[in-house]
Amino acid sequence: MSELDGSIPELAMPDDIYGLYQQHYNYLVFVGLKSGMDLAGVKDNINQTFLSFLEKKTDFTKVSNVKSYILTSFKRKLIDTHRIEKKYKMEPLDDFTDTWSEPSTEENMLNAQSLEALKNKLSEIFETLPRRCQTVIFLKYYEGLNNEEIAERTSLTIRSVYNNLFEGIKRMREELNKQNFNPKDLNVFLTLIFV
Repeated sequence: MSELDGSIPELAMPDDIYGLYQQHYNYLVFVGLKSGMDLAGVKDNINQTFLSFLEKKTDFTKVSNVKSYILTSFKRKLIDTHRIEKKYKMEPLDDFTDTWSEPSTEENMLNAQSLEALKNKLSEIFETLPRRCQTVIFLKYYEGLNNEEIAERTSLTIRSVYNNLFEGIKRMREELNKQNFNPKDLNVFLTLIFV
């Protein structure tokens, strides 16, 4: 399946949002590729953009310029992804100056304890998810597969992969919210479960 031949993955969305997804998919792929991101990253960002529309229950009947709204939301998602990648990217050693100092032992211990607490909480929540959601999340965040590759590996439809991913992440966010953890960077920290 290729974006260039006009085929679009089928996803589980209300008909109105799915129609918008189909209508704007190829253009968003073009914009994403033009921004310098690889095809798999572009597809994931498109899906994440429409996932956020679903989560926020966006009412497109109240949007005056739908195309502009979708494009702006997608570009913001690309920028957020770039910022997260940049934040967690290793800096070359040549860039460090003499003013850089190592964190204190106490800071290291506190950071390690906080990270371990988050990892444990994520693992606990992950274990409560339905098995199908666990499998899809594992393949996505540990093995780094995109939705199409997960569908091939599990013999699920792309729609089922998307549904299980959406359901699993939604449940994890809700549970983290209930327990006063900040789920803002949940996608980044999901890989912690499997380390």
